[in-house]
Amino acid sequence: MVDAAHYLQIYDPELIYSWTPREFKNFIKGAQHRMIDDYEKMAKSAFYHRYAMNAKNAKEKKLFDADKARKRLDAGSEDWKDSRKPSVSIDKYRKAKEAMDKYMKSISKEGKADEA
Repeated sequence: MVDAAHYLQIYDPELIYSWTPREFKNFIKGAQHRMIDDYEKMAKSAFYHRYAMNAKNAKEKKLFDADKARKRLDAGSEDWKDSRKPSVSIDKYRKAKEAMDKYMKSISKEGKADEA
């Protein structure tokens, strides 16, 4: 009953005893997940604050694009929380990774030839 008061802020014994043990555990688990989400929000807020204080040209859309999130949510997308302007384009990342892989292979081939 202490957990119900602490995590759920519910103090009515009749309501608490009307739940099955499984329901009670699920309510507690849900409340604990909410606490984890709150900590995550605080951590993101700290990073956003740090970025805003240290960036030369801080822009809100680099952190979170609310218009994009609204459009994704209205379209039924589950990944609306990831709505931000990416700092690196995906195509540039893939090309750079490809070039780096080729370079690493050439280095490993040269190293084996030197050892022989």
